[in-house]
Amino acid sequence: MNTPSGNSPTADPLIPLSPEVRAAYQDLYSKIQAAIDSTMDAAAVEALNLQLYQVDLVLTKDDEYRLSKDTAIFAALKTQINSANQGLKTFRKEIASIASHFAMAGTIIAAIDKVLTLIPGA
Repeated sequence: MNTPSGNSPTADPLIPLSPEVRAAYQDLYSKIQAAIDSTMDAAAVEALNLQLYQVDLVLTKDDEYRLSKDTAIFAALKTQINSANQGLKTFRKEIASIASHFAMAGTIIAAIDKVLTLIPGA
């Protein structure tokens, strides 16, 4: 598995999360929250809320481990990271699929605009 930058991550993340990884999860959380705040689409809000919850759990479990250094919390954090990342991979595919439909819709709208420009009367 490659990261967007092309680096290969380790199988297990360092726990507690490194500042870079924690910042990436916090940034993702903020971006998902901003998307929720900016849409009225119920399906989008539902999907975004699910991912927001998963990312929030990663951050919460990381906080808990930092405070307690408990082995059970360590295991729970690893499990949560894996679960959240699997959900994010699926969500990314869903977004890419939706985006491809927007590209197709843009092509159709451009063709409609051309027709309406050529024959505006109807």
